Amino acid sequence: MNICMVPVRKGSVRLAKKNYLKIGELTVLEITLKKALMSKAFDRVVINTDDPELEEIACRVGVDFYLRSSELATSLATSDQVVFDFLDHHEGEKVFWVNTASPLQTISDIKNFVKVSDAENWSSGISYNLSQVHAIFNEKPLNFNWKNGFARTQDLKYIKCFNYAMMGWSRQMMSMLSKGQLFDENTYLVKSSKWSSFLLKSKEDMELITSLSKVAPDQG
Repeated sequence: MNICMVPVRKGSVRLAKKNYLKIGELTVLEITLKKALMSKAFDRVVINTDDPELEEIACRVGVDFYLRSSELATSLATSDQVVFDFLDHHEGEKVFWVNTASPLQTISDIKNFVKVSDAENWSSGISYNLSQVHAIFNEKPLNFNWKNGFARTQDLKYIKCFNYAMMGWSRQMMSMLSKGQLFDENTYLVKSSKWSSFLLKSKEDMELITSLSKVAPDQG
C-alpha cells in the first residue's frame, strides 16, 4: 500500500500559517491535496497535523486525518521523528511525503516519483533539480577550477539540489528513522521539473509563486 502523507504544522515559523494562505481560490494545503488525489498514485492520502480544525478540510476533500502529538508539532521536531511516528501508527509498505512547501510541483512529478519507488531495491527517495552554475562549498569550488580560464556554464558538471517536493520511505527504514537518520547512501534521487524548485518559505516566495501559478503547467 502506498500512503501519501501531507504534513501541516499549525505554527510555521518563517511564514506564518503558510499552509492556510490562498493561491487563487485554494489554500496551499488544498492545492497539495488536490494534486495528490489527481495523481492517482496513492491508496490513501492523509493530512498529518497538530491542528484539529483541519479534520473538516479532510472530510470535505475526501482524505484521511491524523492528529499527531504536540511534541511533534514544535520547531524542534525533526522530519525523521515525524515520519517514524506516522509509519508507527499506519499500515502500508511505503509512505510518501508530498510537501506543501512546493506548491507548483506538477502532477507528473508526483506520479514519476511514486513510479520510481517500484524499483526492487528502493528503500527511500528524495526529489531534486539539476543546476548548472559555478558552485562553492566551504570556500572551495565544487565543479570548476579557478585556474586555466573560467569555465563556461554549459561546460560545467551539474549540481543536484534537493527540493524536498517529494520524499518517500519504505517500512524497512523504520530502524534507521528511529535512530534519527532520514536518508542514506542508497536513497534514490529522483529528478523533478523546475516547478518543484520554487519553495515557499517567505512572503516574497509567496508573491513569486502566486504570479507563476498563472503559467505553471500540469497543476490540475
